[in-house]
Amino acid sequence: MGSRIKNDVKKLFEFWCEVSPTQGLERGTSSRSGGPAAPAGVIVESFPEGFRDQEVLTGIPSFAFPCDTTSTSVQTYSFVHTTGDSKWRFGFCRQDPRTNTAMVLITYLPWHDTFLKLLPVLGELKRTDPNGFRTFLSEAYNQGIPDCGGSLKVYYSAGQSHFTFERPLQFQLPSMPENHNLNLYYNFVEPKEMIAVFAAMLAERRIIFTSRHLDRLSSCIQAANAFLYPMVWQHIFIPVLPWEFKDYLGAPMPYLIGVPEPVLETVTSDELGEVVILNCDTKIFESPFDDVHNLPTEIVSQLKKHLNHTHDHIGDRISKIFLNALVQLIGGYRDAVEYHENSKTFNSQKFIESRPAHLRPFLAKMMDLQIFAQFIDDRLKMLNSGLGFSDEFELETVRYAEKKKRGRNYAIMKNLKDKYLGKRSLSRLFAKSNT
Repeated sequence: MGSRIKNDVKKLFEFWCEVSPTQGLERGTSSRSGGPAAPAGVIVESFPEGFRDQEVLTGIPSFAFPCDTTSTSVQTYSFVHTTGDSKWRFGFCRQDPRTNTAMVLITYLPWHDTFLKLLPVLGELKRTDPNGFRTFLSEAYNQGIPDCGGSLKVYYSAGQSHFTFERPLQFQLPSMPENHNLNLYYNFVEPKEMIAVFAAMLAERRIIFTSRHLDRLSSCIQAANAFLYPMVWQHIFIPVLPWEFKDYLGAPMPYLIGVPEPVLETVTSDELGEVVILNCDTKIFESPFDDVHNLPTEIVSQLKKHLNHTHDHIGDRISKIFLNALVQLIGGYRDAVEYHENSKTFNSQKFIESRPAHLRPFLAKMMDLQIFAQFIDDRLKMLNSGLGFSDEFELETVRYAEKKKRGRNYAIMKNLKDKYLGKRSLSRLFAKSNT
């Protein structure tokens, strides 16, 4: 399946629309005529007019109003639609109780911080200058996208104001306080629960996040998913699950799903089966498994130690804590790459045997994971194509190897020094006893 992010993206966004909720909708009931239930809402305005992806158009109202809510404040959140070729298409939504509508932006770009900042700008511009709003959408739609690490300004209000679309660096890790998703995950979930979710993902469990706040829900699950880098979740991934799609919760395969609490309350434990659940409001983590215990003890100890040092979590520190755990687990994969005349292959048994003994039992289980198999497949494709690659994971792997090497050299030198000093002390002792 590989990367879930589309590469050849040409536009900042694919589609914008405003959705009005269906009044008096009772979810779970059929229409009076016996036909299918009424949709969660209706698209009342859209851009561009020629957008014809029926699957997206049909699904948007449910994601714009995924559950019954009584919120009196604006809610902004993200959702994901998986395309036929297994790529993720991102939706960014802003529910406004003042207008009783939701504004939705659909894009292939995973620029969460940029688009979440854009939504309130669009809301205010549409309210104060409808004509200028359409002009802004048109200019943004036809601009193309900036180069990696670059930015693009789109002006509005007769050139008096502008919005900057910032393209993240290709291998940039989520950072505090810039990253909205990480900020919320860090503020609403304790380190102990972060580690538990991380362990569950490394076991490819059926995982549910739940909250009454859609922003908190989507942000926490997106942040947790990012900690899996350099691997990519290969299974069902739905950051916000609408009521109409709750049957997904009975799927027998692994999943990572954010379920609004009003939706989760309508599902019985028998219908769910064995699932891992994190409540982002109460910070309660429930699991029938002991995945943290199954992780190597050294990895868990380091995660706890570094995550509890809250004074130095600015920047990409938290992301690197989880990345370093994966570097220790799978960073040595190149030691098991075998070079043939026309290709390169990966020897899983050689990989396990090349790792420290205390990691081998866990790594043996990792060989069966789809997330690891796809990671190896992607790296081999890059190696076989002759393309060089040096992402943050590879750089951290090199740093870790150098650190271990320095540690071994220090231990050797210290051992030699101790032996030398020990011999000198013995010589002095014998010299004194002979005088």
